[in-house]
Amino acid sequence: MRVVVCKTVFNGLSYHRVEEPTRAVNEAGIGVEVLIGRGLATTMSTGPDPVVLDVDDQGADVVVMQLPKTVEMLQCLRILQARGVAVVVEVDDLLHGASVGHIGHHMSQNGTAQRVLECAREADLVTVTTPALLKEYARHGRGAVVPNAIPRRVAELPPAYERGSDPAVVGWTGNVLGHPYDLQEMGSGLQQALDATAGNSEFVVVGQKWDLAARLGLRAEPREVPWQRDVDDYLALVGETLDIGLAPLRVDRFNTSKSWLKVLEYAARGVFAVRSPIVEYDRLGLGYRARAARDWAKAITRAVQEPEWRVEQARAAREVVLERHLVEHRVPQWVGAWEQAVAHRAAALGKAAVTVG
Repeated sequence: MRVVVCKTVFNGLSYHRVEEPTRAVNEAGIGVEVLIGRGLATTMSTGPDPVVLDVDDQGADVVVMQLPKTVEMLQCLRILQARGVAVVVEVDDLLHGASVGHIGHHMSQNGTAQRVLECAREADLVTVTTPALLKEYARHGRGAVVPNAIPRRVAELPPAYERGSDPAVVGWTGNVLGHPYDLQEMGSGLQQALDATAGNSEFVVVGQKWDLAARLGLRAEPREVPWQRDVDDYLALVGETLDIGLAPLRVDRFNTSKSWLKVLEYAARGVFAVRSPIVEYDRLGLGYRARAARDWAKAITRAVQEPEWRVEQARAAREVVLERHLVEHRVPQWVGAWEQAVAHRAAALGKAAVTVG
């Protein structure tokens, strides 16, 4: 089977949902060849409203479109299917569910989210990261959940709990502007913990802190560690910087559809995680579950004051990642999804031929 994957320009999404799965499938040596590209070569009509006339399928049995957001991609999908090429749409966020103020809300306003939905409706199969996304994008019943995973080379890096640091580093990773409501889920819990462990803890942001201190009412600005665009470098940095990782998320429609990735990354790098009671985090079963400010304060404080307990928890979580959540563990799911898409396309063409006949 030959699979061509058109990846998105978003670096992290491509890494976890295209580049690393492709690497794992190709290295598995199971007779499946996967190629990656930024887009599809097309022939367009001329005139004020050009349309796609032809698509180079590169001899693929399956073409995977990651977040297809344009009318032209929908036109490509239809041409490919008419030719007998199965089309899979890959989605990992509820684009039409982002709240006002969220960095992704503009996708609902400019029609981008609708284009993704339209492509998903006509796809032979939709692959997603969570069951909640499956319900949104694969209401036709043609979908598969392939959860996010971590490359073995990342999970086997020296874990944070072997580094040892004094003071203990409590941290959050991300861009605050991309999480306008999430950090506030900790309430006063973070400041309570920093007060209780003064002199023995430090709070840092790996990424962009912006006005985080004001949002959380912190008495001191956190240290900011610059974001690393290369995902391998970023994941290495997480384990080299943090001892305790925070994963607060507001319980809303967008977030309850999200993957368990942040907590999984913390676990893979040997960082003890404190996280919100989001469905996917609960399903993963890793990290300390914190609902109210007192929970955040209790967990962070204990993790700082009882390093042996923290290390024990972090070590156990990392072992779970190594046993169950490596990218190589997902190979059968990826290949199985693509095979389902091929079967559906063959059945659809057969049905069409019978109808015409």
